[in-house]
Amino acid sequence: MQEGAEPLALMADACTSCGECVRPCSFLRQQGPPAQIAQRGIERKNLLSAYGCSLCGLCDALCPEGLSPSAMFLAMRQKAAAQGLVELRPYRSWLNYEKLGSHPLFQRDSIPVGCRTVFFPGCSLSGSRPDAVRGLYRLLQQHDPAVGLVLDCCGKISHDLGLVDRFEGIFSRLAQRLHARGIVRVLTTCPGCSKVFRNHAKAFEVTSVYELLTQAGRAVPQQGTDAGGLPAVSIHDPCPSRFDAAQQQAVRQLAVSCGYRVEELPDSRRYTRCCGQGGMVEGCVPGVVKKEAALIGAEAAGRPLLSSCGACCETLGRVTSTAHIADLLTGTGTFSTKPVSSRMRWINRLKLAFLRLS
Repeated sequence: MQEGAEPLALMADACTSCGECVRPCSFLRQQGPPAQIAQRGIERKNLLSAYGCSLCGLCDALCPEGLSPSAMFLAMRQKAAAQGLVELRPYRSWLNYEKLGSHPLFQRDSIPVGCRTVFFPGCSLSGSRPDAVRGLYRLLQQHDPAVGLVLDCCGKISHDLGLVDRFEGIFSRLAQRLHARGIVRVLTTCPGCSKVFRNHAKAFEVTSVYELLTQAGRAVPQQGTDAGGLPAVSIHDPCPSRFDAAQQQAVRQLAVSCGYRVEELPDSRRYTRCCGQGGMVEGCVPGVVKKEAALIGAEAAGRPLLSSCGACCETLGRVTSTAHIADLLTGTGTFSTKPVSSRMRWINRLKLAFLRLS
């Protein structure tokens, strides 16, 4: 069997083409069930088609056979990239963002003596909500005065584009740096960062900030208030947290603690929809972000949206009032439809790298 063919062969053999994953997915409706895609991939006819998949994992959640089509699509991307079939020009803006984001100018290691736990806010939150990053860090310091802060990029863009060597270079440098400083626990805000750390650096204990804050007693429901009288909000679960029930529940508890009543979207938790940003699909399918965001906005039915992903917030904020849970926890923001400019993102990240945080 050829290198990289195992996921394809497994899918071609085990997928029953029942259609459960096809119905809600525009990519699969166009390309056909995973078994057909796998067979064409084995014949090396359609490896590049995987770049039309957001890698969101909804197909994994729906598969009655317990298969992971998203893992197959990632393997197809990796194989296509390894064979030099991928034209990277459409993804240049994402790759430049990642390259600059991991530049020493935007890095920061604030690791006090005796530190074993660091806060890793990731790229998106740092660029769009620097005040929230500072606020969360102060909350974490109340819980653990020795907690550190690391500003860097985890390399998820290269990972999802199938650029294995590039991703491993970025992430291994980060992981080795943390190991060298004696770090054993990483606290994340970005579900994408959480997934990368859990899948590629198993020596670290990875916990979302939201779980830690609920454990520390931050998510205590307001007393003496009729829940029906509270303002309603819907939670958009980012697709990287699709199978992370603990983080999903923590975000809901924190929303309640901030004085909101949660009304679930029709597609949420395990069956959440991708906002359109996943897998950089926009690079080969222009308009997918606008289309997917509109579908989620319609599900919200006029209710404001709350999410734990900075990228999701920026996308969904174009269709309805949206806030990051960190905005509410730190009192640094509220529901808005105003995106942050690219220039301002870099200024925000530069400030975080150099300004005093406590």
